Amino acid sequence: MASAAFIEALAAIDFVGRLLGKGMLSRPLSDSDHVKIKRALRGVKFEVTHRGSVGRKYRVFGLTSQPTRELVFPVDDNAKMKSVVKYFQEMYGFTIRLTHLPCLQVGNQKKANYLPMEACKIVEGRRYTKRLNEKQITTLLKVTCQRPKDRENDILQVVFFYSLTFPTIVFSYLFQENCLCKRKKKLHLAK
Repeated sequence: MASAAFIEALAAIDFVGRLLGKGMLSRPLSDSDHVKIKRALRGVKFEVTHRGSVGRKYRVFGLTSQPTRELVFPVDDNAKMKSVVKYFQEMYGFTIRLTHLPCLQVGNQKKANYLPMEACKIVEGRRYTKRLNEKQITTLLKVTCQRPKDRENDILQVVFFYSLTFPTIVFSYLFQENCLCKRKKKLHLAK
Protein backbone atom coordinates (compact mmCIF):
# COMPACT_ATOMS: atom_id res chain seq x y z
CA MET A 1 0.00 0.00 0.00
CA ALA A 2 1.32 3.44 -0.87
CA SER A 3 0.77 6.69 0.95
CA ALA A 4 1.62 10.26 0.09
CA ALA A 5 1.84 13.60 1.85
CA PHE A 6 -0.41 16.42 0.70
CA ILE A 7 -0.06 20.13 1.27
CA GLU A 8 -2.93 21.44 3.34
CA ALA A 9 -5.10 23.99 1.52
CA LEU A 10 -4.14 27.05 3.55
CA ALA A 11 -3.75 30.73 2.94
CA ALA A 12 -0.12 31.48 2.05
CA ILE A 13 0.19 33.65 5.17
CA ASP A 14 -0.97 30.78 7.40
CA PHE A 15 1.42 28.34 5.68
CA VAL A 16 4.35 30.71 6.22
CA GLY A 17 3.20 31.33 9.81
CA ARG A 18 3.33 27.59 10.51
CA LEU A 19 6.68 27.29 8.78
CA LEU A 20 8.40 30.12 10.67
CA GLY A 21 6.32 30.50 13.82
CA LYS A 22 3.60 32.86 14.94
CA GLY A 23 5.72 36.04 15.36
CA MET A 24 6.72 36.26 11.70
CA LEU A 25 3.76 38.44 10.74
CA SER A 26 4.93 41.34 12.89
CA ARG A 27 8.61 41.54 11.90
CA PRO A 28 10.70 41.78 8.73
CA LEU A 29 12.07 38.47 7.44
CA SER A 30 15.66 37.47 8.00
CA ASP A 31 17.72 36.01 5.15
CA SER A 32 17.36 32.49 6.56
CA ASP A 33 13.56 32.92 6.83
CA HIS A 34 13.48 34.11 3.23
CA VAL A 35 15.39 31.02 2.07
CA LYS A 36 13.10 28.69 4.07
CA ILE A 37 9.98 30.22 2.54
CA LYS A 38 11.42 30.18 -0.97
CA ARG A 39 12.34 26.48 -0.70
CA ALA A 40 9.00 25.49 0.80
CA LEU A 41 6.88 27.36 -1.75
CA ARG A 42 8.81 26.79 -4.98
CA GLY A 43 6.66 24.73 -7.36
CA VAL A 44 3.54 24.91 -5.17
CA LYS A 45 0.30 25.78 -6.95
CA PHE A 46 -1.67 28.73 -5.56
CA GLU A 47 -5.07 30.22 -6.22
CA VAL A 48 -5.66 33.96 -5.91
CA THR A 49 -8.35 35.15 -3.51
CA HIS A 50 -8.45 38.88 -4.25
CA ARG A 51 -10.48 38.52 -7.46
CA GLY A 52 -13.67 37.10 -5.98
CA SER A 53 -15.10 34.23 -8.02
CA VAL A 54 -12.27 34.33 -10.58
CA GLY A 55 -9.81 32.04 -8.83
CA ARG A 56 -6.86 31.86 -11.22
CA LYS A 57 -4.18 29.36 -10.36
CA TYR A 58 -0.45 29.95 -10.54
CA ARG A 59 2.70 27.96 -9.81
CA VAL A 60 5.29 29.75 -7.67
CA PHE A 61 8.82 29.93 -9.05
CA GLY A 62 10.30 32.35 -6.55
CA LEU A 63 10.00 34.96 -3.87
CA THR A 64 10.86 38.62 -4.27
CA SER A 65 13.99 39.83 -2.49
CA GLN A 66 12.28 43.12 -1.62
CA PRO A 67 9.27 43.60 0.66
CA THR A 68 5.92 44.28 -1.04
CA ARG A 69 5.95 48.00 -0.13
CA GLU A 70 9.17 48.51 -2.19
CA LEU A 71 8.14 46.51 -5.28
CA VAL A 72 7.42 48.41 -8.48
CA PHE A 73 6.83 47.18 -12.01
CA PRO A 74 6.30 48.74 -15.47
CA VAL A 75 2.60 49.27 -16.20
CA ASP A 76 2.84 50.03 -19.90
CA ASP A 77 5.30 50.31 -22.78
CA ASN A 78 6.22 53.87 -21.74
CA ALA A 79 8.01 52.37 -18.72
CA LYS A 80 5.63 54.06 -16.29
CA MET A 81 6.24 52.39 -12.92
CA LYS A 82 3.61 51.52 -10.31
CA SER A 83 3.94 49.96 -6.88
CA VAL A 84 2.36 46.57 -6.20
CA VAL A 85 0.51 47.99 -3.18
CA LYS A 86 -1.00 50.82 -5.23
CA TYR A 87 -1.83 48.51 -8.16
CA PHE A 88 -3.79 46.05 -6.00
CA GLN A 89 -5.64 48.90 -4.28
CA GLU A 90 -6.63 50.64 -7.52
CA MET A 91 -7.27 47.58 -9.68
CA TYR A 92 -9.02 45.23 -7.21
CA GLY A 93 -9.81 47.36 -4.16
CA PHE A 94 -7.57 45.01 -2.18
CA THR A 95 -5.56 46.60 0.63
CA ILE A 96 -2.29 44.82 1.37
CA ARG A 97 -1.78 44.95 5.13
CA LEU A 98 1.48 43.00 5.48
CA THR A 99 3.65 45.14 3.24
CA HIS A 100 6.87 44.09 5.02
CA LEU A 101 6.58 40.55 3.57
CA PRO A 102 7.85 39.63 0.10
CA CYS A 103 5.56 38.74 -2.80
CA LEU A 104 5.28 35.38 -4.53
CA GLN A 105 6.72 35.37 -8.05
CA VAL A 106 4.46 33.46 -10.42
CA GLY A 107 4.19 33.02 -14.16
CA ASN A 108 7.44 32.72 -16.09
CA GLN A 109 10.84 34.07 -15.13
CA LYS A 110 11.07 36.46 -18.09
CA LYS A 111 7.89 38.32 -17.12
CA ALA A 112 7.18 37.67 -13.46
CA ASN A 113 3.87 38.48 -11.82
CA TYR A 114 3.95 39.56 -8.20
CA LEU A 115 1.27 38.29 -5.86
CA PRO A 116 1.11 39.35 -2.21
CA MET A 117 1.01 36.36 0.12
CA GLU A 118 -2.20 37.50 1.76
CA ALA A 119 -4.00 37.27 -1.62
CA CYS A 120 -3.10 33.61 -2.21
CA LYS A 121 -4.08 30.20 -0.92
CA ILE A 122 -2.66 26.77 -1.67
CA VAL A 123 -4.70 24.72 -4.14
CA GLU A 124 -6.40 21.79 -2.43
CA GLY A 125 -5.30 18.21 -3.10
CA ARG A 126 -1.71 18.92 -4.20
CA ARG A 127 0.88 16.25 -3.41
CA TYR A 128 3.94 17.33 -1.48
CA THR A 129 6.84 16.09 -3.61
CA LYS A 130 9.74 17.46 -1.60
CA ARG A 131 11.66 15.46 0.98
CA LEU A 132 9.91 15.19 4.34
CA ASN A 133 11.76 15.96 7.56
CA GLU A 134 12.01 13.34 10.32
CA LYS A 135 9.03 14.66 12.26
CA GLN A 136 6.84 14.55 9.14
CA ILE A 137 8.01 11.01 8.29
CA THR A 138 7.24 9.84 11.83
CA THR A 139 3.76 11.37 11.69
CA LEU A 140 3.07 9.82 8.28
CA LEU A 141 4.17 6.38 9.51
CA LYS A 142 1.99 6.63 12.62
CA VAL A 143 -1.03 7.45 10.50
CA THR A 144 -0.45 4.87 7.76
CA CYS A 145 1.00 1.90 9.65
CA GLN A 146 -1.91 0.07 11.21
CA ARG A 147 -2.46 -3.48 12.29
CA PRO A 148 -4.78 -5.36 9.92
CA LYS A 149 -7.52 -5.59 12.56
CA ASP A 150 -7.38 -1.82 13.19
CA ARG A 151 -7.51 -1.12 9.44
CA GLU A 152 -10.52 -3.46 9.11
CA ASN A 153 -12.28 -1.62 11.96
CA ASP A 154 -11.64 1.74 10.27
CA ILE A 155 -13.08 0.43 6.99
CA LEU A 156 -16.12 -1.02 8.75
CA GLN A 157 -16.75 2.31 10.50
CA VAL A 158 -16.69 4.12 7.17
CA VAL A 159 -19.03 1.56 5.60
CA PHE A 160 -21.36 1.81 8.60
CA PHE A 161 -21.39 5.63 8.39
CA TYR A 162 -22.18 5.57 4.68
CA SER A 163 -24.79 2.84 5.14
CA LEU A 164 -26.70 5.23 7.42
CA THR A 165 -26.20 8.18 5.09
CA PHE A 166 -26.62 6.46 1.70
CA PRO A 167 -28.22 3.07 2.43
CA THR A 168 -29.25 2.16 -1.13
CA ILE A 169 -25.81 2.80 -2.61
CA VAL A 170 -23.96 0.82 0.07
CA PHE A 171 -26.49 -2.03 -0.06
CA SER A 172 -26.25 -2.36 -3.87
CA TYR A 173 -22.43 -2.26 -3.71
CA LEU A 174 -22.28 -4.93 -0.99
CA PHE A 175 -24.82 -7.05 -2.89
CA GLN A 176 -22.71 -6.87 -6.08
CA GLU A 177 -19.55 -7.75 -4.15
CA ASN A 178 -21.30 -10.70 -2.49
CA CYS A 179 -22.48 -12.02 -5.89
CA LEU A 180 -18.97 -11.67 -7.34
CA CYS A 181 -17.48 -13.58 -4.41
CA LYS A 182 -19.97 -16.43 -4.85
CA ARG A 183 -19.23 -16.61 -8.59
CA LYS A 184 -15.47 -16.72 -7.92
CA LYS A 185 -15.95 -19.55 -5.41
CA LYS A 186 -18.01 -21.53 -7.96
CA LEU A 187 -15.29 -21.04 -10.57
CA HIS A 188 -12.65 -22.33 -8.15
CA LEU A 189 -14.77 -25.37 -7.27
CA ALA A 190 -15.35 -26.19 -10.95
CA LYS A 191 -11.61 -26.42 -11.68
